[in-house]
Amino acid sequence: MEEIIKNLEALGFTNYESKVFCVLFEGRTMTATEIAKEANIPRSSAYDVLKSFTQKGICNEIQTSSVALYIIIDPKVVEDKIEKEIQDVSKNKLAKLKDSFEQLQPLFKSKEEGIHKTDVELIKGFNKHREYKFMELWKESRKELLLMNRLEGHIDKSVDEFTVNFINRGGKIKTLYEVGYDFKINTEGVWKTVTKESFIDIAGALGSDGGEVRLTGKIFQNMAIFDRKAVYVSLVDPAIARYNRSDFIVKNENYANAMSEYFETCWLKADTIEEFRKKEHNNHKNGNNKNGNNHKNGNNKNGNNNKKNNSR
Repeated sequence: MEEIIKNLEALGFTNYESKVFCVLFEGRTMTATEIAKEANIPRSSAYDVLKSFTQKGICNEIQTSSVALYIIIDPKVVEDKIEKEIQDVSKNKLAKLKDSFEQLQPLFKSKEEGIHKTDVELIKGFNKHREYKFMELWKESRKELLLMNRLEGHIDKSVDEFTVNFINRGGKIKTLYEVGYDFKINTEGVWKTVTKESFIDIAGALGSDGGEVRLTGKIFQNMAIFDRKAVYVSLVDPAIARYNRSDFIVKNENYANAMSEYFETCWLKADTIEEFRKKEHNNHKNGNNKNGNNHKNGNNKNGNNNKKNNSR
């Protein structure tokens, strides 16, 4: 019963209203005195609650020659009534929220920040907030996005509409990925673990949106550079859970240009998809040759040992 009372209070009932409601729900015709006794509340409070319930259409008041009796209305009707009230309240709140923000929107960044303006912003906590800040910087960009990224966690290789629009209006995207397999990819709605064999195809698919992609052996920090004016850095530390790591944004062109030069240096050292594919093929081929030579040398050694034994 305590749990039901708490649930009713969460819906907007007072403690006394919740207790009276539970007593009425037994479906018996009762006097206010009987209801107050079973609900364990003062009789005067029970009268106030019952008067309110009668006005709201939750219970009926039956006048007799000696005393007023109370009985709950069909529970299904009461449930529908309360559900409609909650929906109406929710719609009203949402309407006020939308109206308030529409009126407030023109005020957003309408005044210069002056002495409080900062060129560095630290971001911690909720991942959706990080995503919002990243997308905010991207929406402001017009020409170029440089990305350095270690793929981890869950990755969706589908191309979003915003990326397509950025490319279509002349924007350029260059992405450096660290070669690694510590993530899962969404393939036709199923999350699959990445293998060395599938990594190349995945990297190619991630670059199929029109951007350029290269692969490198090591990326020390995840970073995005927007129009060489702002830099978003997501600090990488495997010892710290992703949601506990820190990100920061630097809106400083000198810093952005310095990071762009660092990016271009790493870019020149990195492999294209085809170059990496050839390296992997050669490594695999050399590995097979080495195993074959080891097997051949082993057979020769066994043959020589057999000859020595036969000569004895």
